[in-house]
Amino acid sequence: MKNRNRRKFIKSSLLLIAVVALLVAAVGGTVAYLVTNTSPVVNTFTPATVDTNVTDEVNGNIKKNVEITNNSNIPVYMRVAVVANWYKDGKVVAPWNDYNNLGVISEKWTFRDGYYYYKGTVAAKTTVTLFNSYTATGGPDGAHLEMDIISQVIQAEPTRAVEGAWGFVPGSNS
Repeated sequence: MKNRNRRKFIKSSLLLIAVVALLVAAVGGTVAYLVTNTSPVVNTFTPATVDTNVTDEVNGNIKKNVEITNNSNIPVYMRVAVVANWYKDGKVVAPWNDYNNLGVISEKWTFRDGYYYYKGTVAAKTTVTLFNSYTATGGPDGAHLEMDIISQVIQAEPTRAVEGAWGFVPGSNS
């Protein structure tokens, strides 16, 4: 009886080893086939880039031709902050707050919460003009105006990106 149980055990073990070896060979053969006979997959995904450039000309107390270029490879929403102060002897002597007379040249811009927002999207590789010319006048005696134009952009799609960051979509009725 002992011999019989032992033979059954050996047969069962050999059968189990044979099945495992067959499965290993099948999986290994499939993997080897796929590695040698399948062409590589090329990732054609191009990530979006979001970037702007501000250009302007300064001649004495006149700042002109202020343009913002969307260097991105996607359409964007754009906003611009104008940060300016009156300086004398290297120190700020008064803030600038002449936003109403800046002369933003287009109805495509709106002023809200300290920013000029471009109403709608700006296409990739497109330049928009904020204003043509501003003459700095009315500052304290002996002071000069230093004006920085700071642009920010957010991808246009999905619109929830700009809604989440800015709280509304420029150009919408919100």
